[in-house]
Amino acid sequence: MDRNPAESAGGSGNPEHCEEHGHDCPGHGHHDSGHSHSGGHSHGGHECHDAHGHSEDGAGHQCQHEHSEVESGVQERWLYDSIDTVNVKAFNSMSGHGPLDAIKPYDLRMDTSRWLESDDDEQLIIRIPFTGSVKLKAFSLSSGGDDQGPKTMKAFINRDDVDFTNVSDMTPTQAWEIAENNPWNAEHLFRAAKFSNVRSLTLFIDSNHGGATTRVNYLALKGIFTPLKSEPIVAMYELRPVPGDLRGKLEQASMNNIGF
Repeated sequence: MDRNPAESAGGSGNPEHCEEHGHDCPGHGHHDSGHSHSGGHSHGGHECHDAHGHSEDGAGHQCQHEHSEVESGVQERWLYDSIDTVNVKAFNSMSGHGPLDAIKPYDLRMDTSRWLESDDDEQLIIRIPFTGSVKLKAFSLSSGGDDQGPKTMKAFINRDDVDFTNVSDMTPTQAWEIAENNPWNAEHLFRAAKFSNVRSLTLFIDSNHGGATTRVNYLALKGIFTPLKSEPIVAMYELRPVPGDLRGKLEQASMNNIGF
């Protein structure tokens, strides 16, 4: 059984820049055929799609509302247009409900006609690469407020090897517990010191609030984006040596011209 997710399909353009709390994202489909958990159960026939992640704080619930104090900065914004949407992938997502069905433009944040949903059980892995380096500050997500909402989520940074064969054995960069009635405009904080140079973010939704599958209607990441700098091109020119006899002739001609 194929355990590798299919490559992303669909448009990848840069959607409109979101306002203070907005972002957008088109959807791309990926297919993952199967994965197993160290807990003793396995998944089969998982579809892999593009999406955003959400996380829970292992040290306790860290959540602030839309206008609460998140570490501020003039460049801080929602980061959809900094995501490499073509290469975003999700493992164990249901066909027709991929990750980019949750990552939407800000004006579609209340849209419930599209959503990300897990397939065989409640668990999901979402891998999100960026087009540069980001300092992650917070995330927001909406799940509809029922038992399908994510409960426990873990985050890993700058790793492209996380899947269901090893995720249970890995130490996350951060973990969170998300309330069942979590509002869409709540902002859950990243530990800034640990998320200051992120090229990719992998999110593992380990459990939900009792539903057979997990559903995410809306998901957004906030932070500061730094584009990658191109290395300067240094041209090396080789000075060709002048043969000794020719050098002597040139020196003699110069001396003759100045009267020696």
